[in-house]
Amino acid sequence: MPVASQWFAAPDTTYEISQSARFNDDDSSYLHRTPSSAGNRRTWTWSGWVKRGNFGSKYFFGAVNTGTDSIGFASTGIISIGLNNANDGKLQTNRLFRDASAWYHIVVGVDTTESTAGNRIRLYVNGVEETSFSADVAPSLNYDTGVNNTVSNTVGSLSAPSGYFDGYLAEVHLVDGSQLTAASFGETDSTTGQWVPKAYSGSYGTNGFYLKFQDSSALGDDTSGNGNDFTSSGLAAADQMSDSPTDNHCTLNPLWVDGYTLSDGNLVTNQSGDAAALGTMAFDVTDSSGFYFEAKVTTAATYPNVGIRTIESPSQVGAVTSLSGNTTGRYSFTGSDGNFNDAGSSSSYGSAWAGTADKVIGVLVKAGALYFSIDGTIQNSGTAAKTGLTGLMVPTVFYDASSGTQATWEMRFDASDWGTTPSGYKAISSNNLADPTIDDPSAYFQTTLYAGNGSTQSITNGGNSDLQPDLIWIKNRDATDNHVLTDAVRGATKIISSDSRDAETTDADTVTAFASDGFALGADDKVNTSSENYVAWQWKEGSTPGFDIVTYTGTGSGANISHSLGVKPSVVIVKCRSDGSTHWIVNDWSGDYANKLKLNENEAASGSSGFITAATSSTFTLGTDTDVNGSSRTYVAYCFAEIEGYSSFGSYVGNGNADGPFVYTGFTPSVIIFKNISATYNWDIRDIARDSLNPNTHYLSPSLNDAEATSSDDIDFLSNGFKWRNSGATANGSGNTIIYAAFAESPFKTALAR
Repeated sequence: MPVASQWFAAPDTTYEISQSARFNDDDSSYLHRTPSSAGNRRTWTWSGWVKRGNFGSKYFFGAVNTGTDSIGFASTGIISIGLNNANDGKLQTNRLFRDASAWYHIVVGVDTTESTAGNRIRLYVNGVEETSFSADVAPSLNYDTGVNNTVSNTVGSLSAPSGYFDGYLAEVHLVDGSQLTAASFGETDSTTGQWVPKAYSGSYGTNGFYLKFQDSSALGDDTSGNGNDFTSSGLAAADQMSDSPTDNHCTLNPLWVDGYTLSDGNLVTNQSGDAAALGTMAFDVTDSSGFYFEAKVTTAATYPNVGIRTIESPSQVGAVTSLSGNTTGRYSFTGSDGNFNDAGSSSSYGSAWAGTADKVIGVLVKAGALYFSIDGTIQNSGTAAKTGLTGLMVPTVFYDASSGTQATWEMRFDASDWGTTPSGYKAISSNNLADPTIDDPSAYFQTTLYAGNGSTQSITNGGNSDLQPDLIWIKNRDATDNHVLTDAVRGATKIISSDSRDAETTDADTVTAFASDGFALGADDKVNTSSENYVAWQWKEGSTPGFDIVTYTGTGSGANISHSLGVKPSVVIVKCRSDGSTHWIVNDWSGDYANKLKLNENEAASGSSGFITAATSSTFTLGTDTDVNGSSRTYVAYCFAEIEGYSSFGSYVGNGNADGPFVYTGFTPSVIIFKNISATYNWDIRDIARDSLNPNTHYLSPSLNDAEATSSDDIDFLSNGFKWRNSGATANGSGNTIIYAAFAESPFKTALAR
C-alpha cells in the first residue's frame, strides 16, 4: 500500500483549522444524536482528522444497527470498520496506527448499492486508499446500515455508548447519500506533495453534519446548515483545543514514558513510583522569540520536577525504566527544595513548591536561557537558571523517588490554557517551530523500486521533486546478488559492493547514466534481471543535504583529507577502490571518531587507531591502515553531516523488551540503517518504499548479499522518529548500543501521523 507524501512548505490553499475537540475515555465523553427521520442508510461518507491519545479499542463513530456499526481503532492498533458488530461487513487493516504525535486524516465511504462487492466499503488514510486488510468482508448488496437511521448516532464512541475514543477530533463530516473519496476533504499540495485539508463544498443530505467544534459551549453544534446538532455527554468547554491538523501542538508522548499513565489527550499524568514523561515536539532552545509551557502539579507531591532535556540523552539510555533516573542532558526545577538541577548537579535557585497541590510551574526558554516561574512569578529575581543552552530539547516532567506523595501533572501546551502569558514567548506547536532547511526531502533523497527487464531501461523517480542522484545504491531484492554502489564522482559503470572487499570494477551493463530524475541501466543481473525486483536508494550531493563524495590517493602515513560540507561530518564511510583485500571502514558515530566499524562485516565496534580518527569542518583525519590510507592506493569516501529535519545520525541503548526504545529524529523517516555495535550482528536497512505498513519488517543487510527477508524485529516508522516493537538482539539487545542513520520522508513540523 502506498503512503501519501507527508511534507510541505506552504499549502496551495489558505484553509486553516483553528480548533479540535478533546475526548477523554476516562470521562466517558462523546456526542450523540438520534435523527427524527431516516436518510440514506446505504450510501454515506464519514471524514475526520484524528489525533490519538490513549491506545486500545477507541472508536470515533458509531450507530445502532441490529448490533453496532462502527469506525475506530481496535486494541491492536488497526483501523476497524464494522457493520452489525462486524457480522454483516467489515474492513480491518493490516497496518497498525500507533502514532500519537500528529494527525491522521481518515475517510470512510460506504455504498452498499455498488455491484462490485469490494467497493462497498472504502477507507482512505492521509489521502491514500488502504488496500491491505486482515479482514475484508463486503456487506450484501443493498444492505441497510444503522447510519442515518432513526437510532443513536455517536461521535467519540460506539453507540451503546462504549469504546470511548481518547484523543482529538477535528473537521468531522458525515455526508448522507454520497460515497466520496478523500479528495472531497483534502488535497495534495502541488509544490511538495503534502496531503492537507480543504473546505468541503458539496451537499450533506438529510442527516449529514459538519462538526467544526467552534463553540466551546456547544461542541456538538452542526455547521453544515442542516441543524443536525449533537448532544454532549462528558465534554466541557475546556475540551475545545487549539491543537489542530494545521497547527499540531506538543503533548506528552505515550511512546516516551516511564511509570506514567497518560490521559486527557496525553496532557495529564498518573503515576506509580519513579516516573518520567517527555514531549512529542523538540524545539530549538536558541530561538530568540522564546518558547513557554506550564505544568500544573495537581497533587501535594513530595519530589516533583519539571524542565527540559536534550533529545539525545533518553535515546541513548533507551531502557524504558531509565528515563526518570537519567540526569544526562536534563535541566529541571526541583519542587522539594527549589533547586535547579543541571544535568545532575544541584544548586540554589528559587522557592520550594512541593507539598502544595495545584502549583503551576512555568518553563521559559529564550536565546539559550532557561527560566522557571511559580504561579506566574519568575524565580531567582529574573536571573536565568542556566544560559548558553544549544540544540533541540523536549519538555519533561518527572518524579525521582518511590516514596512520598507522587506527582500528577496537568500539562498546558495550549496558550489558551496558560495561567500566565509571558510577553515574547510562544507555544510549542508546529506553526511556531522553525521552518526546516529542507522542506521537501525528495529533492535530496529517494528510495525507488523497480522491476528488472533483462535489457536496457531508464528508471524515473517518483518523488514530489526531481532528483538527479549523485550516489545510487542498488540491491536485488529477490536474489543473492551483491549490492551495487555507483556515484557521479567516480562515474557511471564504476561499481563497488558494500558486502564485498572487492576493488572497484567497471561494468558497462550496470548504471550507465545519471539522469535528471533517475538513472539508466544496462542488463547486468545485479541491477536488471528480468522479472526480479530491485530497490535503489539515491542521494544528491551538496552542503544543503549534508553529503559530500570525496576521492583521494593514500600516502601510507597520517593524512587530513578535505571535504566540502562546511561542518564536521557525523559519518565518514571509506572504501579502497584499487585493492580487493581492504574493508569498508565506518566511524562509530555514537562515540564520535573513537571507534571504527566495517560495513562489509558484522563485527562489533573496535578502536579507530590507524583508521578514521577525527574530523573538522573541512577535513577528516586518517591513520596508516591500508583499509583507509595505503600508499598509492585510491579511495572513495562518503561524508554525511546531520541536517535538522532531514537526516539524523545517533544511537540508543536496547532494553531487550518488546516495548522497545523510541528514538526521536525530528522527521518521518524514509529509510533507517542500523547496526548493533556491541556485538556481532549484521547491518540492517529498512525503508517505507519496500514496506509501507507499520510495523515494518522487511529488511536487507548492507553486509550480506542475501535477498530481502522478513524480520521479527518489528519497527514503527512515526511522524517524529521510530519505535522498536520487539526484543530481538539485533536491534534491541539489552544494554547494547545500536547506531542508526535515518533520512527523512517529511520534517516533523509538517508531518502527518503514520
